[in-house]
Amino acid sequence: MAAGPLSPWRLLVAVCAGLLVVVAIGLGVWSLASSEERSVSYSVRGALAGVSVDVGAGDVEVVGGGRAPAVAVSHVDRFGFGHGPSVSRSVVDGTFRVVSRCPDTILHGCSVRYRLIVPDNVPVAITTTSGSVQLHDYRGSARIETRGGNVDVEGFCGFSLEARSSGGGNVTAAASCPPQQLMLRATTGAISARVPGGRYRVDASTSSGAPRINGLTADAGAPFAIQALSVSGKVTLLGGSAS
Repeated sequence: MAAGPLSPWRLLVAVCAGLLVVVAIGLGVWSLASSEERSVSYSVRGALAGVSVDVGAGDVEVVGGGRAPAVAVSHVDRFGFGHGPSVSRSVVDGTFRVVSRCPDTILHGCSVRYRLIVPDNVPVAITTTSGSVQLHDYRGSARIETRGGNVDVEGFCGFSLEARSSGGGNVTAAASCPPQQLMLRATTGAISARVPGGRYRVDASTSSGAPRINGLTADAGAPFAIQALSVSGKVTLLGGSAS
């Protein structure tokens, strides 16, 4: 049976829907045409008491710099319509601080990615919301907090490592020397840690079954401590080198 003519109301709805599609396509094309990429690099010289980076939803990578004389910082910002992220840099009480935020708008995309090369024994503190954090071959003490991003640490050697994902991110850490304090926390994300074999004070728990612990000797009097707590994610602690 042939369909009857559209009612005025249905015709209006169809026209509005068509206009919304055209506008969405136009905004997408405009955004692509106006997209920009900005790369910035600089060094921070002098004796520093620490490095603090807060990039909101951005990603952060920290690489160990050994005996380098300065902290090397580089970041890539991607954005549209000429509205790049705001950035503030300062040195407060000997700590170099970076705070970066994308504009809170819906008409364009914005993303930031930071990479820092940090000399040995300069403590670092990294804070993100949904961004991921990577730490490679760093020697010192580090504190990492992210709401929903993943944390991936490789080749860590230092006194203290604290990594927390308070959303759904996973926390993975591998240490090349026994850490004095290794504190890993997650909510729904999984926790996985590998440390040199030996005796450790171990505090591990999750509601999704018993933690998996292999290659470690739990000893309340050990000089090294591991805390791995996830609300519902899997927890795995391994001792020895990676196979």
